[in-house]
Formats: sequence, C-alpha cells, structure tokens
Amino acid sequence: MDVVNNKEGKPLEYYLEKFRACDIEETASRCGLPREENRVAMGLLGEMFTVSHPDFTVVGPSPLTNAERILLLRYLVDGRAAVSGGQYLTYREFPWGEVYLRQFTGRCINRFAFSYGGKPDLLRQVMEKLPARPLQRSDCGWEVELMPGLFVQLLLWLGDEEFPPSAQILFSDNFRFAFTAEDLANAGDILLSRMKRIGLALS
Repeated sequence: MDVVNNKEGKPLEYYLEKFRACDIEETASRCGLPREENRVAMGLLGEMFTVSHPDFTVVGPSPLTNAERILLLRYLVDGRAAVSGGQYLTYREFPWGEVYLRQFTGRCINRFAFSYGGKPDLLRQVMEKLPARPLQRSDCGWEVELMPGLFVQLLLWLGDEEFPPSAQILFSDNFRFAFTAEDLANAGDILLSRMKRIGLALS
C-alpha cells in the first residue's frame, strides 16, 4: 500500500504507529468491539471488517479508502464506545466544532445540499443502497449508521425558484466520545463520497 505520495499518507502512517503501540485487549474493551485473539470486528456503513493487530490488515467485503482507514484507526486509538442519550447535535455543538464549522459547512453541508437539492429521487435511490432509513424531518430526511451505534441524520430542504436548497447534518450525541470535531468532518466527507460512488453506479 503506497500511502506516502498523497495528502492522507502522513496521517495514516502516524495513526498506524499509534495503533501498533496499543494493547488490543484494552482497545477492544474501550471501543466495545468483539475480539478474537489479535483481531477485532468493526462496522462501517453497513459493512463488517476484521482488523488485525499490530499490522492493521483489514479484511472485508470491499476495499477501504485511506480516509476510511484513518477513521477506523482514529476510533481504535482514541475512541470510546458509549450509549447514545437519544439526542442529535449539530456540528457546532461538539467540542471544538465552532473552530472547524466553516470547513464542515463547505465540505459537507453545502456539498450535500447542492448535490441532491434538485435530485430527491436520486437521493432516495442512493440512501436505499447504503442502507439508510427515511425520516419525517425536512423535505428529504435520512438516518445512516456510520458505525455500530453511531448515527448520522442528513436533512435536506429542496430548492425552488426563490430559494436555493439547504441542508443540515446531525450526529448522535455519543459521537463526542468516539471522535473529535475534525474527525466528524472527515466522517461526513467519507459518507458523502460513498453516496457519490453509489450514485455514479446507479447512473
């Protein structure tokens, strides 16, 4: 795997080193992951992967992008499993969310709004493939399970002749124990990129 000559290379190498130094038993307990010897089972967007320690060999139904590999590593190195209290939070409500809000708005919220603001049928087809469940919120609302127990709500208001489309992305409150605000921006990016790939396959 060549991870040096791309923008994700150095972060991937950094978190690989931190993962190698982890105690896999402690990691599995802290992250709430099933463990068998030196392997843990992890879910991402409806797919299950087996991750081995200390080499971080990932086996699953589909290949992962470097961004997805980094997200899994971030959870393994620093994350913690927690039960949601049932609330959903905006990005700015998370610690340090205000600092990265402009980047998140551009990379995720605006991208979602303008990718699907005039294509509700495409959005429905994409979300049914993920899979996701429809919500009775906004014009087109969907809930996706990013990782087991960690839910993302994508809310879309369609545009018309007077107003452009708008959107909001909410995270279940237990994300605050699993990831940092910067990780949440990456998670939104990963989700939207996966949706784009599904949409291209449908066309």
